[in-house]
Amino acid sequence: MKTTASRARRTIRRIVGSPVSSRRIPGQLPLVLDRHQALFESITLPPLPVPMLLVHTGGKPMAYRSSGGQRRRQSIPGLVTFLPPNIPSEVTLRGVGEGTVVYFEAEKALPSWLVRSTATEPVTFINDVIAAITRRLVGDLDSVARTDRYLGTLASALLTELRHELERPRHNADVPVSRGGLRIAHAAIGHMLAHLDEPLSVNDLARVCGVGVTSFSSSFRRATGVTPHRYLRKARVERSCELLRTTALYIGEVAEAVGFRGQSHFCTAFVAERGLTPSAYRRACREGKST
Repeated sequence: MKTTASRARRTIRRIVGSPVSSRRIPGQLPLVLDRHQALFESITLPPLPVPMLLVHTGGKPMAYRSSGGQRRRQSIPGLVTFLPPNIPSEVTLRGVGEGTVVYFEAEKALPSWLVRSTATEPVTFINDVIAAITRRLVGDLDSVARTDRYLGTLASALLTELRHELERPRHNADVPVSRGGLRIAHAAIGHMLAHLDEPLSVNDLARVCGVGVTSFSSSFRRATGVTPHRYLRKARVERSCELLRTTALYIGEVAEAVGFRGQSHFCTAFVAERGLTPSAYRRACREGKST
């Protein structure tokens, strides 16, 4: 499997070009991260025997389409795309794009949840944790101050979040998205992530994007598959997960730090997104570290 992943990496590099930086992250399931910056119109990826993950970190919106398929998916900077194994894909990118390709390297076999995905085309989804972890790993690629143990812990967290995303049901509508709509969604997402601790209404976000509320809500949902309110709630919960794992803040303090109206509202939203309470999530993280 490790050799297969290496062949897939060589194939991608031959099509896209050499990465600007690359590093192998050790762990129970080692990862290889290639950060690319490229200028091209479109590329066609052959069916690859191993799955890959693309974290879109900058540049223009990207459109993914399975070869021979009618369904399309859109990715804007900050979103994540999972490429299932043995799926031919056409990737269209106009302008300069920047993304990190994550390869999975196993000595024998990849875990079943990773290779037995029911997806028949690239899957784009929203996960602030995966995006943040990937940016941190990429930022530390050339750092000698970070130990393999630290990087391995980050890689394990990334895999946990990825499994959570791939195993949950999806209900994405096939709605064409305009370039203007993608730009609106990208601007709104950037504003949300920079102001999670502040009250944010749909009116506020529409004003930031310079469009009416109805047009904003429609464009955002077509680009991301969710409403602005749903995206904001998910982003706040994902940020709270990071605080619950890495700080000793009280639950109420975490709720305030990510913009929820009180601890009760926060707990209700957290359970809806993660399936357990904030306290239970924190205990599970601590037990995992001790193990």
